[in-house]
Amino acid sequence: MGVTRRWLTWVLVGGLATFFIGERVFHDFLTLRVPVSTLGALAVAMAVGLRVRAWRAADGEARRIERLFALTHIGCALALVGFWVGTQEGVRFLGLEFDDAVWDVRFRRAFLVGSSILLVASALPALAAQWSVREGEGAPRAVLPVQSRRIFELATSALNVALAGAFLMMAGYLGAVHNQTLDASYFKTSTPGTSVQEIVRGMEEPLRAILFFPELNEVGDEVRSYFSELEATTGNVVVEQYDRLAEPWAADEWEVRSDGVVILAAGDRRERLGLPTALDQALVRLRVFDNEAQGALMRLARERRIVYLTVGHGELNDPVSAGGLGGQAADTTVGLEALRAFLGALNYQPRDLGLQHGLASRVPDDAAIVMVIGPRRAFLPEELAALGEYLDGGGALLLALEPGTEFELGELTVRLGAELGPETLADEQNHVRRRGGPTDRQLIVTDRFRAHPAVTTASRQGVGAGILLMGAGYLRPPEEEVAIRPRSIIGSLPTTFADTNGNLTFDPDTETRQSFDVALAIEGLAGGAGEGMRTLVYSDADMFSDAVLVNLGLNAVVVADGIRWLGGEEQYAGETTSEEDVPIVHTRAEDVAWFYSIILGAPALVLAIGLFSGSLRRSRRRVTA
Repeated sequence: MGVTRRWLTWVLVGGLATFFIGERVFHDFLTLRVPVSTLGALAVAMAVGLRVRAWRAADGEARRIERLFALTHIGCALALVGFWVGTQEGVRFLGLEFDDAVWDVRFRRAFLVGSSILLVASALPALAAQWSVREGEGAPRAVLPVQSRRIFELATSALNVALAGAFLMMAGYLGAVHNQTLDASYFKTSTPGTSVQEIVRGMEEPLRAILFFPELNEVGDEVRSYFSELEATTGNVVVEQYDRLAEPWAADEWEVRSDGVVILAAGDRRERLGLPTALDQALVRLRVFDNEAQGALMRLARERRIVYLTVGHGELNDPVSAGGLGGQAADTTVGLEALRAFLGALNYQPRDLGLQHGLASRVPDDAAIVMVIGPRRAFLPEELAALGEYLDGGGALLLALEPGTEFELGELTVRLGAELGPETLADEQNHVRRRGGPTDRQLIVTDRFRAHPAVTTASRQGVGAGILLMGAGYLRPPEEEVAIRPRSIIGSLPTTFADTNGNLTFDPDTETRQSFDVALAIEGLAGGAGEGMRTLVYSDADMFSDAVLVNLGLNAVVVADGIRWLGGEEQYAGETTSEEDVPIVHTRAEDVAWFYSIILGAPALVLAIGLFSGSLRRSRRRVTA
C-alpha cells in the first residue's frame, strides 16, 4: 500500500504501556520507576520521530496516510508531556508555586484530565488505522485511494468513540463536583419529604448534621446527599462530615466510637442515628431513611408526648374485649402496630386507657391525644363523662367509628354536633376489586378532601389521588338541635349510597346516591368553652388498621396529618418519602409478551438497524465509484 514501518505503531503502544507501568506500578520504588518510565518515554519519542520522517519521505496518497499516523503519534507524545506536567514532580520542575492549595489541585487535575482525553483521542484512531492497513495488505497500488478512504473512515469512527467516552467521563466528573447523581438502578435513597422540610424550617436554631463515615464510603455519600438536599431546600441545615480515625478530636467531642453514625443537633439537644457502612447492608435502611430522620427531628423539636388508646370495648387495638359481639368471635387479625409506629415517628408514646386505668373517673393529665379506634361495645356513662370533661378542658380526641356496633356517642353527641348513621356506605361504580363479588362494593374510594389542616397533604394531591374506606358509615347532624357546627373534611364520591336493606345494590326507590360526610373536624365548643379543644371523627376504623396503613400511602398521610393537627403541629404536615421495593405483578400473558419482546425483539431491532446502516453505506460507495 505504500505505507512503510507499520511496526512503529506497536513501538508506540509498547512505550505507552512501559511508561504506565513505571508511573503506576513502580511509583513508590524510585530505583525502578525512573528507568522504566524513561525507557517508555524514549520508545514513544523514537516512534514519533520515525513517523514524522516517514511522513516527509512519502508522496501521493501514502503521504496522507502517513500524516494521519504522524499526527496520532504526536498526540500521544503530547499526552505524556501533559501527564508529567500534572504530577507534583512536573510542577516543581516548572517552578510553579500556588498560594492556595485548591488552585494547585485544580492546575494538576486539569492537565491530568486533558492529557487523558488527548491520549485516548490519539491512540484509538492510530490502532484503528493500523488494523485497517493490515486488512488491506497485498492490495495493488492502484486501489490505494479507495483503501485510504477506508482507513480514514475507521480512524474517524475510533475518534468518535474516544470523544464520546471523554464526554461521559467529564459528565461524571462534573456531576461529582456539583453533587449531582443520576441513579438508574433499582436502588435509590429516599429524599427529604415535605414533612421533614417543614420541621427543619420551623427550628429556631440551625440543624447540624454531623456525619461520621470513612472518607471513601458509598453509604456516607448517600447520607450526605440527603442532608445536602435538605440544606438546599430549607437553608437551615449545616452539614459536617468527619472521618473518625483521621479526625479523632471530632469523634471525642461527639462521643462516637464507630463509623456510620449520624448526629442531629439543635442547640444543646442531639439525636443519634446509626447505619451500616457497607452499602449492601444499608440498602433497606437508606430506602426509608426519611422516616428515620423525621422521627429524630421530631424528638429534637419537642419533648415526647403521651397518646392514650382506649381499651376494653372491642377496639381494634383490643379486639378480644369485644367478647364475641353479635355471636361472632373477635377478630384478632386486625392490629394497629403501624399506627403505633406512626405515633413513635411523630414523637408520641402510645399507652392504653381503660376502666382499670381510671377512664371512668378522668383522663390522665399528661394526655396529649386520646384515641378511640373502632369500639364495638358501649362505653359506660362515667367513661363518656370523663371524655367530655377532657374535651371541656381543651383536650384532643380522635374517634374512628364503625356502623352496626353497640357503641353510641351518648352525651358526646351534643359536644361534637354529629352522630354515626346506622347504614354502611356502598358504591357499585367506584370500589376496589378484591373478591369479585358484591361485598367489594363496601371497599369504596374517595378523593373528596376539603380544605382543612387535618388533610393538608391529601388535598394537594388533586383529583384521582384517593383513599380506601372499608365498610365505612357516614356522619350526620343529630336529631336534637345543637349549637356547634362540625366541619366536613372528607366526603364520599357522589356515586355512593347508604345501603338501607343490606343487599349492596342501589335501590332507587329507597336509596339516594350522594356525597356523604365520612370525616369531621370539631374545634372548640359551643359558647366559647373548651378553648383549644380539637376532635376528629371518622366513620371508618379500618382505615387505621395495619392492612391499610402499610400498603396505601395516601391513607397513611391522612392519618399522620390528622394526628399532627390534633397535637397542634399542623405546620409539620407533609409526606415522608420511601423507596421501598414495590412488587410488580403481571399476568401470565404479560410475562410471555415481555419475555419474547426482550429475547427476540431487542436482537431483531439491533439487526434491523445494522442492516439498514450497512445498506446505506454500500449505496453511498456505489454512487462514489
